[in-house]
Amino acid sequence: MAITREELIRILAEADPVGLVAEGAPVDEYAAEADAILGLRGVPQLTEITGVFAVSFGDPGACTRETARWIAEEMVRRAGQ
Repeated sequence: MAITREELIRILAEADPVGLVAEGAPVDEYAAEADAILGLRGVPQLTEITGVFAVSFGDPGACTRETARWIAEEMVRRAGQ
């Protein structure tokens, strides 16, 4: 799957798992998480995505499975465009 870093940052900002963008943070607030996800092999699994956010924010519930599922689906959908 080929998705650009910029597109993944947009996806993460839209998902806004921790609510940072809604609180006024810049759209690229999740750039570090995007880099971590892009560093994974193949299509990221839900547990890998939730794990990236758990480590980044020190909270295992920082990204719900539903949000992780949406992120993964959007990555696949947008990579195919």
